Amino acid sequence: MTGTPFTVRAMQATDLPVCLSFTQAVKWPHRDIDWQLHYETGNGSVITGENDDIVGCILWWDYENCATVGLVVVPDHMQGQGLGRRLMNTVMSQAGDRTLMLVATEAGKRLYEQCGFSVTDNVTQVQGTLTGLPMKPDVPDVISSMQQDDIQDVFSFDALAYQCDRSKLLGSFFSLAQGVVVRDGDALTGFAFLRTSGRGQTIGPVVAASEDVAEALILTLLENVEGFVRFDLTGCAEGVKTWLMDAGLQQVDYVCVMQKGEKSQGDGSRKVFALASQAFG
Repeated sequence: MTGTPFTVRAMQATDLPVCLSFTQAVKWPHRDIDWQLHYETGNGSVITGENDDIVGCILWWDYENCATVGLVVVPDHMQGQGLGRRLMNTVMSQAGDRTLMLVATEAGKRLYEQCGFSVTDNVTQVQGTLTGLPMKPDVPDVISSMQQDDIQDVFSFDALAYQCDRSKLLGSFFSLAQGVVVRDGDALTGFAFLRTSGRGQTIGPVVAASEDVAEALILTLLENVEGFVRFDLTGCAEGVKTWLMDAGLQQVDYVCVMQKGEKSQGDGSRKVFALASQAFG
């Protein structure tokens, strides 16, 4: 395809089977329904070449003052032609002055550095089948199923932890996932979601005031898990990682979080212990 004029255009629903084949080729566990969720909640672009064949894809998710970037894939046989950079330039132009964040594979890290991103954190992928439930943390607060009346408190709690407005994403999770919240009196002190995705089920995001509260939320959801479960744990969740691995899960990957632009870190009273996904953040 030497000399082919590549074109970047908006992703369409009819592009998703090709995009799914790209992630399958690199052994990412997304299903067609996972791609549909990412597409419906995000802003996607594809790059096309000869005969309008799709030769790369990318998505980003708008959280107002910041955004995350994910599902950046260029097939092996098309690499080395600057297509990844074209896709990243498209997102950086569309996102304007928003702070951008992404979880970088080792293969993609150099590209993101060239685009002005730097490492700010790490993510540990922990997954598998439990050999038993982990030890119950000592948390006196009340844990309950997430209800419609909780959702505005969840949005506000998440915004203070994440320093972005993820209400659109979390609203979509409320309708398709099982959510739990924990309160100290009337005050929300944490929430978490369990949803079917990839090879089985994923628990995330997990956002809480402390590690004990995060573990109590996770344990409540694990009681409803059968088979495979995955977590994408942040750098503040080392204790949670050990707690989960003691119950039979395995660390299978360790990747870095990268950021372009400034973003407030909050006051530390609310922390993100597990991501919604590596793409969503």
